[in-house]
Amino acid sequence: MSQKLLIVDDNKGCDELYKMRFEKADFEVKVVYTAEEAIEVLKNYHPDAILLDLMLPKMQGDELLRILKSDPKTKDIKVIVLTALNLNNDDAEKVKGIADDFVLKISILPRELVGRVNSLLEDRKTKTE
Repeated sequence: MSQKLLIVDDNKGCDELYKMRFEKADFEVKVVYTAEEAIEVLKNYHPDAILLDLMLPKMQGDELLRILKSDPKTKDIKVIVLTALNLNNDDAEKVKGIADDFVLKISILPRELVGRVNSLLEDRKTKTE
């Protein structure tokens, strides 16, 4: 059974690259470009993990992260924050305290990202067994 992944990122070039890499790793992938689209999709789609960019139009990714982690229906979904932002330490620590993982886009290759997501999902699986 393949894992489900939701990518929330307004950078269409990155999205396609990540989508192709995760599909090669046998993930079912959906892509949305705004936080509002993510909220709508999550009403009927239940991913195992979410790749979430912080810089989104309208509602920012950190606000969506707080919504996801405070909602009983979505709080257990693994959320990996993926950003090009160079956050100051305080902002980074706030996001890291909520997200399941935090990755700078410039510091990771797509195949390494697949490994990080798989590790998070394996950790969750181990804890529930």
